[in-house]
Amino acid sequence: MTIKEVEEILGIPRASIRFYEKERLINPKREGNGYREYSEQDVATLKKVVLFRKLGLPVSDIEDILDGSLPLTDALTANVKKLEGQLAELNGAIEMSRTILKAQPDIDTLDGEFYFEEVEREEARGSRFMDIAKDMVGYQKSVFLDYYGLSDAEGGLRVKPLEVIIVVIGFSLIWGVTRWLVIEKSLYSFMIGVFTPPLTVLTLFIVGYPIHCLAKKHPKLKKHEKATGLVVLIIAIFLVLVLLDMCNRFGW
Repeated sequence: MTIKEVEEILGIPRASIRFYEKERLINPKREGNGYREYSEQDVATLKKVVLFRKLGLPVSDIEDILDGSLPLTDALTANVKKLEGQLAELNGAIEMSRTILKAQPDIDTLDGEFYFEEVEREEARGSRFMDIAKDMVGYQKSVFLDYYGLSDAEGGLRVKPLEVIIVVIGFSLIWGVTRWLVIEKSLYSFMIGVFTPPLTVLTLFIVGYPIHCLAKKHPKLKKHEKATGLVVLIIAIFLVLVLLDMCNRFGW
């Protein structure tokens, strides 16, 4: 069936269907004319996806559920615990909002100090309110992942940690074998090749993120952010090689 038919069946916009396809939740076949053909199985899967999203499950968890790496019961148990925490926060916020509404203040007449202390007193009694610490954590996480092209539409990690580990290990082994065959057939040469990629990536992460943060505050640096990142990458590779050479020279 066509994407228009799927829209009508599910009652969701085609942009959402495209997004779920991009996130590899479904994989419709393409006809000879290039149009996607959605099967009954695709629609059945999408119904589950829409259900899980309406329950509050993140797309990354849904992908794990569908591929069998995350049991549905585990995902739902964690989701219930998360929602219960959010509900407790919402209840506290609702009650305090009602209390403030009874006074009918505007922004100029609102006694911010009184209500601030009232919230603190309620928290001391066990009431819960919105956790504002999540604002900074979520922001920093999204900025960090977005800078390195690793974030999905929800600001979470686009790729699985295991996939990242496998790719890094793969590159390390390839680089190590290449050095062993081309440069010098020794354990030292092989180990330099193995450790160069992960150490370089680690250095780039450590140095690159501060550059990104500085670029947001300094327009001149923003214009040359990519070039600066490339220079940092070259320097990082050089420093890693120098470090490994020093370790070899001093027998570390």
